[in-house]
Amino acid sequence: MEVAHQRPFADPDTPLSQVTFVVVDVETTGGSPATASLTEVAAAKYRGGELLGSFQTLVRPDERIPPVITALTGITDAMVADAPRIGEMLPSFLEFLGGAVLVWHNLRFDLSFLDHALASTGRDRLPNATVDTLALARRLVRDLVPDCRLGTLASSLRLPHTPAHRALADVLATGDLLHDMLERAGTFGILGLEELLNLPRLVGHPQAAKLRLTTRLPRRPGVFWLTDAAGTVLYVGKATDLQAHVRSFFTAEKRPMVSRLLRQLHAVDHRVCSETLTAAVIEGRLIRAWSPHFNRPGRGRGPRGKSSVRTIDRDLAIRRPHDAMNRPRRKSKRRLTWSDADLDTDPHRLLAPMAERLTELSNQQRFEEAAAIRDEAEHLRHLLETRRRVKSLSDAGRVTLMVDGEHPVELDCGLLICRKNTLATGNADHERDCTAPMNPASRDNERIIVANWIEKNSTRVRVLDVESPVGLSVPSGPVPVLAELCDTWYALAGDDQAGRVA
Repeated sequence: MEVAHQRPFADPDTPLSQVTFVVVDVETTGGSPATASLTEVAAAKYRGGELLGSFQTLVRPDERIPPVITALTGITDAMVADAPRIGEMLPSFLEFLGGAVLVWHNLRFDLSFLDHALASTGRDRLPNATVDTLALARRLVRDLVPDCRLGTLASSLRLPHTPAHRALADVLATGDLLHDMLERAGTFGILGLEELLNLPRLVGHPQAAKLRLTTRLPRRPGVFWLTDAAGTVLYVGKATDLQAHVRSFFTAEKRPMVSRLLRQLHAVDHRVCSETLTAAVIEGRLIRAWSPHFNRPGRGRGPRGKSSVRTIDRDLAIRRPHDAMNRPRRKSKRRLTWSDADLDTDPHRLLAPMAERLTELSNQQRFEEAAAIRDEAEHLRHLLETRRRVKSLSDAGRVTLMVDGEHPVELDCGLLICRKNTLATGNADHERDCTAPMNPASRDNERIIVANWIEKNSTRVRVLDVESPVGLSVPSGPVPVLAELCDTWYALAGDDQAGRVA
């Protein structure tokens, strides 16, 4: 037995040429681990198409080998009489596996026996990533072969080794099949481990041939846009990993919106960004400039399930505070504007009446109505928090941030300052669309994007310079959670059930 060095566990981003695979096969006395035992275990280790080592051992089963199994495999009771028991064999076998990606043909059968053996000896199940060449063959060559049995595949694809119902022979044939499948997967642009693990779902998609469009996308943050055959932009998105994100459309749930988008897809373009804040802002600017069909408000949600960006003023189109007391629910024609300064200093004006009403409804056991009030109040609280963060950025003037300790980002009153190298794409139209003048609503939208990004990624951001430090502070503390106000109302009412609803 030869054992090759293997790092603890394979990284999902590892290129397939650098992944260590261990192909495994077992022979047994029957078809179920509940009534049958292992008689032989074999494995072979590969990296970059090269055989690094192999493992093979007979195993003494707990019962006699049925004649029909001996006729199939050639393994007799005499051959296994002096073989190690499963518990004696497992330590060296597990050492050989290490953290490699494990490969089987018809994984479910073999793995069920190994899991049973591990459990019966007090060990945990194997944590390794697994690949089933049967599943790969069904996706990649099913139309080329009569069936996907290992023997049929070896013959039809003219693999170097022939399976023989002995563990090591079947392992070598499965190793040949694995590398044939990897070559075929490469035609779909599948070059990394994570993509291989997702291949049965990826290649099973009706638009799988279009996976080739994602091959040149880098594994870096940035913005992408999908176009149809006429060059019309269908969708604009941002991603932390451009290639993985666009490919995820092919493994997404079977949503009609995604299916329609992929049917029309003809090309994928992208722009790499140094960090995701710039990507988020450029995404917003391109959506504003191009109004892609699949990003438009009112047409459902995009492939990632996100809503289009809307201004805070529009989201704060709510009824007057006293309307919170009334039913049926009605919306006021009044819209809160950026000039409502008292909302920054006294958000209780909106939330306190709702807390009082929530308390009353709860005491009357009208819990569905109380829940509606609670949800609306939480939505308003979130909007007020966002409004405060946006106002803070707007008042701060020129700000320089350092993202992840290495990427400087400049803002002017909450708007991204795009230098020439930030937008350089070789596409003059794209660069012009990213720097086109913005109306007040568009500026507010961008400030919301920036403010929300900074709030979500605060641990990654350091302020290097700010024109107006006072402006960058958050005014008057956080907006109170409705539960806090409800507790106040219970206390004032002398209710001994304080906090029940909140």
